[in-house]
Amino acid sequence: MIQMKKRWIGLWAVLLLPSLVLAQETESLSLQQAVEYAVEHNKQLQVSRKEVDLYKQKVREAVASGLPQINGTVNYNTNFGYEMNFGGNAIKMKDQSNLVGSVSQLLFSGQWIVNVQISKIAEQLSMQQVDITALDIRENICNTYYAVLAGERLKEIVSMNLKNLNEVYEHTRNMYEAGTVEITDVDQIRITVGLLKNSLSTLERNVELSYNLLRLQLGLTADHALRLSDPLDHFLDKEDYVKLAVQQFEINNSPEFQVIQTQEEMNKKMVGLQKWAYAPTISGQYSYTYKLLKPELDMSPKHAAGVVMSIPLFSGFERKSLVEQAKIGYEQTLLNKSLLEDQLYLNDKQYKFELKNATENYSLQKENIELAKRVLENIQRKYEFGAVSSLDLTQANNNYLEAENNYTNACLTLLQAELKLERLYNEFSY
Repeated sequence: MIQMKKRWIGLWAVLLLPSLVLAQETESLSLQQAVEYAVEHNKQLQVSRKEVDLYKQKVREAVASGLPQINGTVNYNTNFGYEMNFGGNAIKMKDQSNLVGSVSQLLFSGQWIVNVQISKIAEQLSMQQVDITALDIRENICNTYYAVLAGERLKEIVSMNLKNLNEVYEHTRNMYEAGTVEITDVDQIRITVGLLKNSLSTLERNVELSYNLLRLQLGLTADHALRLSDPLDHFLDKEDYVKLAVQQFEINNSPEFQVIQTQEEMNKKMVGLQKWAYAPTISGQYSYTYKLLKPELDMSPKHAAGVVMSIPLFSGFERKSLVEQAKIGYEQTLLNKSLLEDQLYLNDKQYKFELKNATENYSLQKENIELAKRVLENIQRKYEFGAVSSLDLTQANNNYLEAENNYTNACLTLLQAELKLERLYNEFSY
């Protein structure tokens, strides 16, 4: 019996093993794949798309208010057997019940026409807001992707440096045991090794935090295993920042400027909407009454139709105030449009200035890292022959790590500066 149970357990293990391996499989994503996935699955973007659906329904609501309105009612009236006396003749009041169907149709309303137009503009505005949200998501994904790659690079550099320094530490300890160096040399290297271990742990935590942020932006669960397939050098080799530095800014391509233009159009329509409040509204009505219970003397017709014109005469200056408010709102939009235009052109100059500085700093740090690496290798060789002290070695090692850190930050700053201009120009290059 025990042997049979063991066989069943073994069989289940064989059957479940492929699914467990599949569940733990790490998903590899390029930057373009990450952006495309986020645009499809990001929850913030999904909320914005629902807003578009909402405004589509609001357009239908606005249109429907001007379409025929059909209603039906059933009523029942009783006078509790009341009798009317006409010169000695009593007439008993019968109960009454009617089935009434009515149709009303708006024939003319300037406010209805403008309101439909405003609803359509609001729908367009919501779609433009979706485009802005999508651009923000793309920018955020790129920033986080770059941050992960930069963190991974630093982690790899520190890890390799720690491995090399551990070898130096073992070599120094052997030299101390042989009596060729002092204990302070061993302690100096040991302190540096400890600091590197702490730095490596901090880097690992920061990289994992960046991965978690990326998962959140992608709409993935926190335990979803990810691996980034694009190396950091892939984005630095393209040199798109060279073209961006001389590219002309077209303000009409800016999604924010497109939004303010749509808002300007909407506020202009709002002025017209309030002005149409002075105009009359015309509607037609028709009703049909079917007598379920009718009195002895029935003088009301079954069919009735009519036209109603509602003429606004005086509202205590309320309509005038609403028109003025709409005009002020329109003027505010014009000022905001002008202000946004100035800000966008200023951003263009500022971002290009930042890109130029980032490019120069990147070139400088790229040279420095080669120099610091050669100095460290030279100091390490001299240290092995006892020509320099452990203090010289640790100082050269710290200089090298600082150069690597500065270079990585320069790479990240350059990519972020490039990304700002791409976001401003509404042109992303993955």
